[in-house]
Order: sequence, then C-alpha cells, then structure tokens
Amino acid sequence: MKFLRCKIIPVFVLLGMLFGVLACEEAVDWEFQAGSNDVLVVEAILTDEFVQQEIQLSLSFDTLNGIPTPVPDAEVWVEANDISYRFLPDLESPGRYRSEFPFAVLDDLLYALKVERKGQLFTATTELSVVAPLPAITFLPYENTDSLRIPNFAPIYNANQQAMYELNVDWSHLVGEDSARAKLLYFTFSTINTGSLIRPAVDTLAFPKGSIVVAKKFGLNPDFADYLRAMALETQWRGSVFYGPAANLPTNLDGGALGFFSACAVLVDTLVAQ
Repeated sequence: MKFLRCKIIPVFVLLGMLFGVLACEEAVDWEFQAGSNDVLVVEAILTDEFVQQEIQLSLSFDTLNGIPTPVPDAEVWVEANDISYRFLPDLESPGRYRSEFPFAVLDDLLYALKVERKGQLFTATTELSVVAPLPAITFLPYENTDSLRIPNFAPIYNANQQAMYELNVDWSHLVGEDSARAKLLYFTFSTINTGSLIRPAVDTLAFPKGSIVVAKKFGLNPDFADYLRAMALETQWRGSVFYGPAANLPTNLDGGALGFFSACAVLVDTLVAQ
C-alpha cells in the first residue's frame, strides 16, 4: 500500500505570516500637494428624533490638522412628501444650520437635501435606516485607580447590522470644569477589511465614578456605512496591504461637494457610571 506524503503548515504559522504582513510599517515623509480646495463639505445626519435637525457646512483644505473654514452663506433646505424644511444659519456657530422647526425623519419617505451657494446647487437623497437594539454598556476599573473605563462593547463586524455608536461622557459636575467631557465613537460593519479584524491601539479614556454617559446608537444605511468604513480605514485603521490607495471618501452628494447626507434611526440611553 502506498501512502501520500503531505506537508502540513500549522494554522498559527499562517496567521503569524498574515499578521506579520499587516503589521509592517515604515516611516515616510509625506509631501502634500495643493489640490482643488474650497470645495463644499457637507456633514448632514438627520434622525428620527423630534428635534431641531442640524447640518454642518465647511470648505475643504489640504494642510495636515488644519481647521476647516465654515460656510455661513448658503441656502439649505430638505424636502420630503411635498414638505420643505428650511435650515437657518446658527449665528453662534458659523457653518452650522438648524431646521427652522423641530421635525423627525419618518420611515418609507425619500428625503432630498438641497444646498445652494454662489449660484451652484448641491443635492443628495436618503431614506431612514433601521437600528438594532442598543447593547448593554458596562464599566470596568481603570488599572489600579478609582477611575472607570468603557470596554470595547461594540463588535467591529456583524453580518446582520451596521451601526455607529456615540458615547458622550461628562464628569464636569464632579470637578467643576466645563472641559471635563469626552466623546467616543465605535463602528459596526457587515463587511470589513482584513487588516481591521484587530482593533488599532488607542488611548483609554479614564473618568471618575458618577460620570454621566449618554449613549446613542445610529443605524446605518449601506451607502453611509461604506462612507464611514472608508473614513475609518483612512484614519483609525490606517488601511492595509489589501486596501487601495488613499482617496476622497465616497459621497452621495451631486454637484461636486464632499461629505455625506444620511437619515439614521437612533436609540438613546443615559447611564451613571458606577
């Protein structure tokens, strides 16, 4: 009887080779090239909360860690079901526009954003997303101190849902300093990049017991999830050997603008950290 001789490569060797490739980094000097700047950038997330909805407008720039120039001179409105919602400039925060009256985004309606500036019209459409239940949020001790931290409660990958989590932590009432606040963002995608299976190293936020945590979960439409995923790859996840070269993020805006217009169903919970 003849036997076939097979060469078996242990799984951990393959994983080591894979992560070794993904972990390779090399310091380089970037030479920024001036691009076509002063392009309108739209940040517009409407929600199903009955509130004054907000839209942020600014101009693009090509300086590292630059400060965007706000756009206070545009006409902004949203249309749905033959109803027009006008957005007015916020005089206390240039570039921010707030709806003239509170309203909530409704399911099964198409919402159209229109921004007119200097004779040019920028448009986009979206529909309300769905949102899965908000997972339980727990608090863990931070090292050997009395402070607390929030563990990674949101999975990067879930085949059945896509979401953005915004956690606003406030302990200003405990220390008497208005700056004692922080915002944390987490993402869950139904498709991810191979190099994103391991979370990047980030600073841990430590805060005292008694802090107030407002957790918001935004359901994401597939196209808005693609936009946020591309943003994460270019920033938090730093891309990988399986991802293409850096480029402008995808957008659903017509007319040459950057950014995105989306409508998200939202769940909100308020907790006291103990």
